[in-house]
Amino acid sequence: MDVEIRFRPPAGTNANGDRPQVRRVDLIVGRVTGPSADRDADTNPTTAVVARFGPRDWRQQGAQYVIRHTLRDVGADSYLRVRGTSTDGAEPLAGGLEGPWSDLWFYSNPVFVWVR
Repeated sequence: MDVEIRFRPPAGTNANGDRPQVRRVDLIVGRVTGPSADRDADTNPTTAVVARFGPRDWRQQGAQYVIRHTLRDVGADSYLRVRGTSTDGAEPLAGGLEGPWSDLWFYSNPVFVWVR
C-alpha cells in the first residue's frame, strides 16, 4: 500500500518569536482489533512506529512537504497515524516538561484501512 504524507511547516514565528523546524516525522501503524475487553486500557500492543523520516526523506511541493512510503503485507484491518517533532525525542516528555515554545509536536488523526 502506498502512503503519501503531506504537512506544512510553520509559516512564521510563534508568540515567543521562535520558529521550530520539523526534524522528524514518524509513521505509526496498528491493527484494528475491535472493542477492548478493558475499557480503561489506553494501549494497543500491535501499534508501532514503522518508519521514521528526516528532511532528506521529504520534498517540498509548494508550501507543503511530501513523504512517500510503501507499506508491505497489509493483510489486516489497520490504522495509520503521523507524528512529527522538532526534537530528537521518541515522544514528548511526560508532565509537560517539553519547552512550550521551542518544542514542536504534531499528530494526525488515524486513517483507517479496511482490507477486503
